Amino acid sequence: MTDPPWEICIYQGWDWSSVPDAEGLLTALRRAVREDCDQAEVGVLFSGGLDSTVLAKLASDVSHVRLYTIGLPGSHDLVIAEETASDLGLEWEGIVLDRGQVMEALPHLSAILDTESPLVLSFEMPLYVVASKATEHLLISGQGADELFGGYARYARMSEEELIASLDQDLQGLLTVGAERERRLAGHFGKVIRHPYLHREVVNFAQLLPISERIHQGERKKVLRDVASSLKLGPVISRPKKAAQYGSGVMKEMKAEAKRRGVPLAGLVGSLRQGETL
Repeated sequence: MTDPPWEICIYQGWDWSSVPDAEGLLTALRRAVREDCDQAEVGVLFSGGLDSTVLAKLASDVSHVRLYTIGLPGSHDLVIAEETASDLGLEWEGIVLDRGQVMEALPHLSAILDTESPLVLSFEMPLYVVASKATEHLLISGQGADELFGGYARYARMSEEELIASLDQDLQGLLTVGAERERRLAGHFGKVIRHPYLHREVVNFAQLLPISERIHQGERKKVLRDVASSLKLGPVISRPKKAAQYGSGVMKEMKAEAKRRGVPLAGLVGSLRQGETL
């Protein structure tokens, strides 16, 4: 790519004001995916939710994709992702973890990212596992869709003024911290990760959308759901969001282990490290 995907700039070749919202977003996403998926084989971090399913469908038009999902046995993401991958007719690999594997991975993940934040570690566990196991050099992620299109539940409770400010703040945090963190994590395993939703053209288009196309009468990510509808993606169109740390079951296991050890959740990694030295 000529410009880094996290650099927000106006793409000069399109006048988005004359294009219907869903059609414009789909066009921007197709261009972003085509640029980002510049290798013959691509691994997709796949939860079976709206964001990753739209990307998986578009990526399959330009590359051979394999969908990867991690989770504890019977977790929401493993169940939903397998069903959705089957509907898409795409190759899928479910990576089932047990509690011991999660606890063993946490100190290593913490060292790579230089944080003991339970939220960050549980959220980034899927990338850690997929990057360590995927055969593909290039991975793509659905990060950014929530910040661009109003995906988090808290957004629906905000006034329009608060929402605009929060969306901008959250996007800037993702562009400057979150995406870089994921590039560092993928690079630790010799992989490259890209975020098509953070492509300059998609970001530019999303920022021109009226708030009503992001959250419409309580429906979050309306315009992205319209894109999914145009792609005929079925049940995923109305599927509610479940954050990766909860859909995978990782956060639940972390909380249970912290309770078992008698430490606060924030102290779990320190406790695990101490156990390694005993």
